[in-house]
Amino acid sequence: MRYAGLKLNDATNCDQGIVVSFWVQGCPHKCAGCHNPETWSTEGGKELPANIKEQIIKAISANGVQRNFSVLGGEPLFNGNSKLVLEILNSVRASYPKIRIFLWTGYLAEDLFNTTDTVVQSILEKVDVLIDGPFQQEKKDLTIPLRGSKNQRVWERDPAAGWIDKTEEYDKVAFSKKL
Repeated sequence: MRYAGLKLNDATNCDQGIVVSFWVQGCPHKCAGCHNPETWSTEGGKELPANIKEQIIKAISANGVQRNFSVLGGEPLFNGNSKLVLEILNSVRASYPKIRIFLWTGYLAEDLFNTTDTVVQSILEKVDVLIDGPFQQEKKDLTIPLRGSKNQRVWERDPAAGWIDKTEEYDKVAFSKKL
């Protein structure tokens, strides 16, 4: 099994604070203009260490600083990655039930919310913030939070209400920071 990277102190791939970010290797979308094309091939990246879950668990609270967790790619929900992602998320949730977990995917949320794939369903149950949609070069906008193009959306999981599209709220925060 291969992975693209692990960043222990990442302030970019979250909405607040610091996260541990894990990049999977392999992506079927191959979006034009992708900023991570090196993650497309399942043959690229690095050999996954046997203790990757332990590394992530340790990093989340290293030096007494609580971090959230982000899963990016590549494509985390790609069939070749989803089982590993679920194993990692199970470990993270068991150790840190209250942290926020972010996941980026090129798939559309509506398709994911209706999938019959039990691995993907289980992953979604553990994620708090889902950023969906393929990167679209013609809609590129690096000023919007958590996304690379305007077609992508930010969803938050509410235990009572389910998944809620929060894209406009994130955009308002970004706009107010520009003023």
